[in-house]
Amino acid sequence: MANIAAVTSVKSNQVCPEPRAPAIAHVLVCLDRSAFSDACLPYARFVADAFGASVTLLHVMPSPDHHEPNRADALGWEIAQREAEHYLSHAKNSLGANPPRAVTQLTQGFPAERIVGVAREIGADLTILASRGEGGEWAPDLGSTAQRVLGLATGSILLTRATSSACIPPRRILVPLDGSPRGECVLPLAVDLARLHGAEVLLAHVVTEPTSTAVLSDPHDMELAVTLASRLQEKAERYLTLMRDRLLVEIRVVETLVVRRSEERQALVDVAAQYGADMLALTAHGSTCNVERRFGSVASFLLAHARMPVFVLQDMPQGPVERVPGHVASVPPVALEARPLEWE
Repeated sequence: MANIAAVTSVKSNQVCPEPRAPAIAHVLVCLDRSAFSDACLPYARFVADAFGASVTLLHVMPSPDHHEPNRADALGWEIAQREAEHYLSHAKNSLGANPPRAVTQLTQGFPAERIVGVAREIGADLTILASRGEGGEWAPDLGSTAQRVLGLATGSILLTRATSSACIPPRRILVPLDGSPRGECVLPLAVDLARLHGAEVLLAHVVTEPTSTAVLSDPHDMELAVTLASRLQEKAERYLTLMRDRLLVEIRVVETLVVRRSEERQALVDVAAQYGADMLALTAHGSTCNVERRFGSVASFLLAHARMPVFVLQDMPQGPVERVPGHVASVPPVALEARPLEWE
């Protein structure tokens, strides 16, 4: 069972400094006319307000049949295109009063490939998409398009889930930290997200609880392992306190939490639910960074299993995945044969 240290919460009355240069300058929002994707719009406005970012609202239409079209086919395609344009226009207006710099884009082709392709073409820093899309029913797992986008994406991702309990703007943001400088890269972003509406930030670290196995079965060895876990817990508490004190210069409420569990990834999912997190924010990789994977094991697990929005900041440069001799890349090549429609 979980061994959870008490949450430490501290408030600060210091004046926030001037905002730094935005980490997110251009946001791509994926819309497919479903309620799931429509849930992305409030998050797009939230992120745009937090960073002063511009927004591109994207809808991907299926490619028309390649056989020679007849008059009815052409008319049907024209109607579908106009309906999609109207949908995007309505989505742009739904961003609310004084909307951020927003444009719409209509394209055609395979949805996942076009989403990733457009993100690269426009230089999007962040892609916002729903866990499931048009034609799907709510389910805890990811839809096929979301899975493929995550497999192809080279930039940061905000994955939303259309649930009745969604809270926008978030009131509490959970930030997992593993003690690595790479993992700490998400902290400035978390500060900007929290500062906009006064959200709380919960810094969490998971210490692996030793589990008896055929390898770790000797009582003396187990005692040593438990002692090491206890020392790591103490170190983690001091580390999170240091991170908390740094953040308190800019935001008012920061909490820290050290958890001892045998499985780190599931522990973070459980903590997010138990402590009422409205959003998870983390880097794509931590202390162990496999350059063959755009998203590390923890980020991938949270994207697939967390029940709230997950903001994954890509800590690796965008572009082709570096090849390591003797390894097979986990990210397949991107096919971008489809050409976007020309429209005003």
